[in-house]
Amino acid sequence: MHIQNTNKTVGAVDLLHSLPILNFLLSLLIVFHHGFTRNVGFIDSYNPLDYGVITAIERYFYNFSECAVPIFFFLSAFLFYRTFDGSKEKYISKMKRRFWSLVVPYIIFNTIGYIKAMVFSGRYGGALDYLLSIWNADTMPLWFIRELIFFSILAPVIYRIKRHLWLSVVVSVALIILSTLGLVGYRSFMYWMPVYLMGSSLTENRISRVCDIFERASSRYLMLLLFVIYCLAAWFLPNGSEKGNAIYSFEFTLFRLVSPLAFSYVIICIMKLNIKVKKLMQYSFFVYCMHAPIITLVTLVYSKMIPAFYGSELFQFFVVIFLTYVLCVILAMFLERYLSPVWKILNGKR
Repeated sequence: MHIQNTNKTVGAVDLLHSLPILNFLLSLLIVFHHGFTRNVGFIDSYNPLDYGVITAIERYFYNFSECAVPIFFFLSAFLFYRTFDGSKEKYISKMKRRFWSLVVPYIIFNTIGYIKAMVFSGRYGGALDYLLSIWNADTMPLWFIRELIFFSILAPVIYRIKRHLWLSVVVSVALIILSTLGLVGYRSFMYWMPVYLMGSSLTENRISRVCDIFERASSRYLMLLLFVIYCLAAWFLPNGSEKGNAIYSFEFTLFRLVSPLAFSYVIICIMKLNIKVKKLMQYSFFVYCMHAPIITLVTLVYSKMIPAFYGSELFQFFVVIFLTYVLCVILAMFLERYLSPVWKILNGKR
């Protein structure tokens, strides 16, 4: 990949141009998050030796990849409110677009997940079970899309909240408290509202201002330090133990809330570098939607073909992630080339 340094002033346009690269990195982290081979839950110890080398490595990647979802919500809010003025006409236009880009793919891919559950797990509960599965997204990790649908429906309300800083702060603090107490679930749009409000308030002037601050060496080093601290903090997330424990729950909430801020160093670096967008980076949405059944399939084939050896689980971890992403991209390219109408629907007419 050719990287050429530039000294131009960066802003919202550069962020838009960088989105395929950011989406590629984030979708890869999502695959990492679901590719673990061992139980990576917290065992009341922060000593890596207590987990063993393989589990410790997988646990770190699992924890660090928690950053993908909040950044996705942050960027999604920025994209939505960049062109939304609160008018009825714009709202209707946005809803029509979101029907094809979110609702239709959500139903199709969850149906694929339900079929996967029928084939591999023997699940079949009839029409009602199928509809509940679609609503709960319990066969595919697509709840993110479901919550984006809710955010889109609530756009007029969110638009009015984000226009007043004090109201955004009050709503965010209230929801953070409810989330910490376990009254708002992780897979609820209310849990992600604070991050979403942050993204919705990201205007072109604010992006330019942050980039100007980045030009100062002291600020750049400070942002780098924040990112390094964030990367180290990922290890200390008590994953699997946050339910019913307010302190642990708050740690997770705080980690996710600061994700866009901590990653601002990476985002601005990508914006400032002339990185050519590769074709495989344009299939991030499809990778996100299809990675779960592909992981299941690749893991099944891998376990049948590759004998166990010392460190084989760690080897499997990285091989399955790599093959999953590659196969998703190959499938996407095949659909795009040979079944274009089907591809457009699956990809949300993107």
